Amino acid sequence: MIKRQAVNSARQAVNALLAAARASKSFAVSRRRTWWLIVLAAVIQFRRPPAVELVSHSTRRNSCKSLLLHLVRSTMGTRWKGKGSEAKALEEPMSKIVSELKALLSVSDSVGILSGSNVLLEVNTKLAELLDRTCFGYRITAAVEKQNVVLRTDGQIDTEEKTAKQWFRLGLEEAFYLCYSLKCLKIEGTDHRAMSEVELWDYMNSQSKCLLDLYKAYSHLRSKNWIVRPGSQYGVDYVAYRHHPALVHSEYAILVFPDAKFCTSDRLRVWSDFHCTLRLCGSVAKTLLVLHVLQHGSGSDFPACLENYRVEEYAIGRWYPEQSREESFNSRLQEKIGSGQFGIV
Repeated sequence: MIKRQAVNSARQAVNALLAAARASKSFAVSRRRTWWLIVLAAVIQFRRPPAVELVSHSTRRNSCKSLLLHLVRSTMGTRWKGKGSEAKALEEPMSKIVSELKALLSVSDSVGILSGSNVLLEVNTKLAELLDRTCFGYRITAAVEKQNVVLRTDGQIDTEEKTAKQWFRLGLEEAFYLCYSLKCLKIEGTDHRAMSEVELWDYMNSQSKCLLDLYKAYSHLRSKNWIVRPGSQYGVDYVAYRHHPALVHSEYAILVFPDAKFCTSDRLRVWSDFHCTLRLCGSVAKTLLVLHVLQHGSGSDFPACLENYRVEEYAIGRWYPEQSREESFNSRLQEKIGSGQFGIV
């Protein structure tokens, strides 16, 4: 009786997971084989010796859900949004779009204006499109086409269209990355005078005490062509996307840790913090990525304060008891996945 209940709970968990996937329309039809592997793993998971059947029904059901979530993350890989998203991303790599933005910003007359802990940037329609595609900043005003009506001497009416202007709000890390790393943006202070890189760094550093660590982490990911967005909704510093968020879900939830020699962080200091953060990341299908900013030289003045730091990456995941107990089964399963021996029944 207990075994039958366990199998039924496994079937219910699989059906719920499949229903959620169909509702979200996040998975391509070509990946049906992966779902059959998940169903097969769930069935084998519950074919245990009689002694294991003494485990409570709720415990077995939770174990099944944990195993299924682990298999989803390990087999599905990048979670593209809808059919054709991956192909579109391959046709337009992010490095190419960023290069277009850099070239257009360099020849334009767009100038950023400091406003507290943000930078306001007025751009034309083409630049606004590229900023949206590369996910720099947020649009804060809509475009309004302007027309001038001119009455000619012969009585005819002409219209002169003006280029639409739009405003974007950039964060400190985003603005400084465009100014210092890409060298394609000029920023003015409150006195309407263009600021040098040293002046801009001193000002931004006064606005955020963690700017150095956050900027090093941000520039480290951006240089690898990841889309980096704020991650406050997940309790982390950033989230990283492989391409535009309209095409793909974010893969990493990122926490930035400074060098312990100079600054200490209160995050993830006890195991309960690890469990809470990992459970949250797991529930939204993200991998926790810790970026440790380390100093390997001397110098506190700009730009030495940036050049003397390096970033180490640590991907942290949960330990699944089911995976460890079924190590031999999992190794065989991975071999069959790689060789393509499973088919659709």
